[in-house]
Amino acid sequence: MRRAIALALALGFGSAHADVWESLSGRWAGEGKVSGMTASIELEFRSALDGSGWHLTFYNRMQAADGKVWPFRAEAFYLCGKDGVCRGHWYDTRGITLPLQTASRDDRLVVEWGDDATERGRTTYRIGAGGALEITDEVRGEKGDWSVFGHTRAVRAASTL
Repeated sequence: MRRAIALALALGFGSAHADVWESLSGRWAGEGKVSGMTASIELEFRSALDGSGWHLTFYNRMQAADGKVWPFRAEAFYLCGKDGVCRGHWYDTRGITLPLQTASRDDRLVVEWGDDATERGRTTYRIGAGGALEITDEVRGEKGDWSVFGHTRAVRAASTL
């Protein structure tokens, strides 16, 4: 039994990054604030590329104080290496493509996005109390400081994407 566990760990099974991705797998819906607007979000994480990657589908319907609605859609594809790092790209309805790189911890997935040619930021996905998904979006300023521009909370849901 010990040999089986050791072999599984050596091969990467049961690693923290796989556990975090599995905990995020499925459909989610929720609300919060993004860029000062109320936000209704729907997202789905699902396994891709025969289990070697992940696909995220994301929808955010933001509404400003004046009632104007800002719909936003995005898709991201991640390819995960044996080292536990997943890299990929984000494509959204603004016409922007962002490079992605992940870091996982026991209870969260942190996605750093952007490069020298684009905006830079990070999104943290964390399963919180009661199983809710808490999402925090931050942008990196010119001086390297981080500023939160979005915080949403979602629960497992049926898909309407």
